[in-house]
Amino acid sequence: MKADYQEIKNMKELRVALMRERAKAPQSLEQFRLEFETINANIPLPDGCKTVPIGAPRVSGYCITPSGCDTHRALLYHHGGGHTFGSPESHRHLVGRLAEAARVVGFDMFYRLAPEYPYPAALEDALENYRWLLGQGFKPENIIIGGESAGGNVTVALALMIRERGLPQPAGMYLLSPWLDLRHQGVSHSQMKEADVILNMEFVERCAAAYCGKSSARDDPFVSPLLAELKGLPPTMIQVGTSEILLSDSLDFAAAAALAEMDVTLRIWPGQIHCWPIFHPAMPESAGRAIEEAAAWISQCLAGTLR
Repeated sequence: MKADYQEIKNMKELRVALMRERAKAPQSLEQFRLEFETINANIPLPDGCKTVPIGAPRVSGYCITPSGCDTHRALLYHHGGGHTFGSPESHRHLVGRLAEAARVVGFDMFYRLAPEYPYPAALEDALENYRWLLGQGFKPENIIIGGESAGGNVTVALALMIRERGLPQPAGMYLLSPWLDLRHQGVSHSQMKEADVILNMEFVERCAAAYCGKSSARDDPFVSPLLAELKGLPPTMIQVGTSEILLSDSLDFAAAAALAEMDVTLRIWPGQIHCWPIFHPAMPESAGRAIEEAAAWISQCLAGTLR
């Protein structure tokens, strides 16, 4: 669509200008975290969303209840940020929009970040979050687990851990621009390096090194879920743009999922940037359509009407 093309063009120009400015004065991780939080935590949620902090032992985040939603159905969401930045505060606005569009309760959850807390801290927290949600009375068939970028990594690793621990699988997984192979061997890592205005290999490599720490191997399937045996994982939807160095992660994972006889939906958006729905204030047309598309899949998955 013409509106999408112009939005993407404008965003790419803004991002290129921002990257040039940052190159002049590189930020520390602490500075980058603060900037990211300041910008994103102040984006309002949709009207009518009731937001309540979660303060249970070993579990924290936000419960976001849109007006008129089905309070028996839930989206358990783990944010992106290269495993090194981002928070429930920075992602409330995105989780709120997904929950509102899908008419479910959104659970925007905390997990510990690297380098202070390398793997497996994030996965341990995600598993605790899932156990807690089950303990709140939500049936697994009424839960979608999801996340973007590194949050997509946490989401698939969580499904693998759920299977390993013999817990009931959720109804489905929603993955937005997921980061699923920390070895960075996909063809898009080199082929799309000039097209990606959000990520570059130097930044992604720093994040991977921070997450793995000194003791975790990148070919561990809980670190790089692309390498896992996927048999028995729930239906999955992936949204990804073609202007992403992580595009291969989605393509290769979708192929592996199909070979494992999973129900997988892959939606590739031409020209689109990494995790574009989070930029919905500047990209209302294409981000809004992606959110509606994801919400429609979530609704069908929870209703058992994907096929």
